[in-house]
Amino acid sequence: MSSRPTSRFVAALTAIVLALALPSVLPDSAIQRALAQVRTSTFMPVSEIQAGMRGYGLTVFRGTQPERFEVEVIDVLHQFRPDQDLILIRTTHPILTDATTVGGMSGSPIFLNDRLIGAYAYGWPFGRHPVAGVTPIENMMRELRRTPRVGSFPGATPLARVGSESPERSTRVAARTLPRGVSPYLGTTPRHALSAMEERPRERIALADGTQLMPASTPLLVGGLDPEVLRQWQSHLEPYGLDVLQAGGAGQAPPSTAPAPQFVDGGALAVTLARGDVASTVVGTVTHVEGNRLVAFGHPMVEAGETGFPTAVARVLHVLASFQRSFKIAEAVAPLGTMTQDRQAAIVVDTNIAPAMIPVHLRVSGLPTEQRTEWSFEVASHRAITPMIVGGSIQSAVKAIAADNDYVMFEARSRVDIEGIAQPIELVDRGFASTGAASPSALSHIRAFDLLEVAYANPFRDARVRSVDVDISVRFAHDTAEIVDASVDATEVNPGEPVEVRVVLRRWSGDESVRRLSVMVPESAAGQAIQILVQPGPEAEIERPEPRSLEDILEAVRNRYGATELVLSTRLPGRGVRTPGHVARAVPLSVLDAMQSTTDSDSVRAFQTHVRRAFTTDLVLSGAARIELNVRRVAR
Repeated sequence: MSSRPTSRFVAALTAIVLALALPSVLPDSAIQRALAQVRTSTFMPVSEIQAGMRGYGLTVFRGTQPERFEVEVIDVLHQFRPDQDLILIRTTHPILTDATTVGGMSGSPIFLNDRLIGAYAYGWPFGRHPVAGVTPIENMMRELRRTPRVGSFPGATPLARVGSESPERSTRVAARTLPRGVSPYLGTTPRHALSAMEERPRERIALADGTQLMPASTPLLVGGLDPEVLRQWQSHLEPYGLDVLQAGGAGQAPPSTAPAPQFVDGGALAVTLARGDVASTVVGTVTHVEGNRLVAFGHPMVEAGETGFPTAVARVLHVLASFQRSFKIAEAVAPLGTMTQDRQAAIVVDTNIAPAMIPVHLRVSGLPTEQRTEWSFEVASHRAITPMIVGGSIQSAVKAIAADNDYVMFEARSRVDIEGIAQPIELVDRGFASTGAASPSALSHIRAFDLLEVAYANPFRDARVRSVDVDISVRFAHDTAEIVDASVDATEVNPGEPVEVRVVLRRWSGDESVRRLSVMVPESAAGQAIQILVQPGPEAEIERPEPRSLEDILEAVRNRYGATELVLSTRLPGRGVRTPGHVARAVPLSVLDAMQSTTDSDSVRAFQTHVRRAFTTDLVLSGAARIELNVRRVAR
């Protein structure tokens, strides 16, 4: 439902049309006055708002068409947030009588005298009356006109304007085909401009009586997630004003014969974190559309600044009334545009930009053939959210088909493609879980999740994950062993010669076996005491140089000892140092002291020197053993 323009608006608009058609009729100054008059006619500033004024709002209660609800101004709360007032209103509608303030209504446009005053945005938990706070439209429009920094959304592509391509061709234009400067969102140097969510939890405004005025809860509706994963997400995202709710999947696309869905004032909007076999959607309302851009919500989503989250037209299924926090149950039905700003007063969406998404493909084998074996979904690129969504989604999928609380062996083959790295990184991880394949302890050994964290959190450059593929093979077995003892024939050995180490492994069944392994005694240990540590692979940390690039960190993730590797670490009496790009395993004490006293201590790190050798087994290992040896000064 739209408002009827006032006569003043019509007059101003007529003046602009005449001026553009006949430049000699009106001077530039008159055109500017006419434009200002149009803006004044369309929007109402806070200074004109008085208590008792009546108007209406627009929002979707069911389907996709906005409906009208009545409002009355209570008063204006000044300086509610920095440089931002808050308009208090009372709403009237049969649904709002029961639901009071509703999550998902954030952004609903509010009109007085057919002029837009702002967005329904704030409410009180456990409020008994349908009272809400409205963010003024002038604060929101400042965000709409904010110019994003060049290159803020790596991987995004501009959408072609209608008629610029033939119907047979894709409507997307690859970023590399555009001349530099065509779009402020695309640049030659990728950069990820988001702030880590854990650094900036959502502010809640405490009032004098101790109650909290909060953004009208922004529901994060998820589908395809296990309840345990849902609880993990709730604890992680609740501080940012996102209510994580199990509420269905990705929605159904409209028929191909239907008109292309568009955003409208008061229409439902979805910010899509994941879509496909796993869906995660933040639901809100469009406040005002201006050309190919719009403002919505009336408050931040996670207040992350410049973002690149995908958006979609949404369909509302139901408004669930609750004494605690009512909310809309909705789903995304038509992808459209990208959220480019996440600011104090509003989010901003540009429908001319198609966001970068990360395709994730999961395959699980080794289970009965009637079970589902593959999942495919896409995830938004965000340095704090992406690893959480990928990890939780894979955990949910595995648990859906292998929820048995039983002993399980697994092998995970991962392939992660990172922008700027020449070849996708391929890893193989093996492990054991005593409580089933979906246990966090089992999945934590899959290094693909480490690669996601490294790509987004590395201190060297912005990087974007382009795709993730994980193949997990499971079998219900208990092929594990504990390292219970290690021994040698003699504890006095020659320098520069091998020594045989007997390692006793006790399997879960109780059977014991002995592995005879050879390690070399270093020449440099002559006349000194050394130790040989017998450890499972994950317990043996490889000494590496201080990383100087993302590639160095990725290499460290790639080259780790596995859970089925038996590692013999010969611990030497000397010490080594790590510096950027280099490892020195044996440094005289005097030199070490000089380096640490004359060099930045953060760039020179001392460590205990080890020489390691790894042996592959077919068992997941635990336990440890230690051998003390004395090395002769001269070999006998």
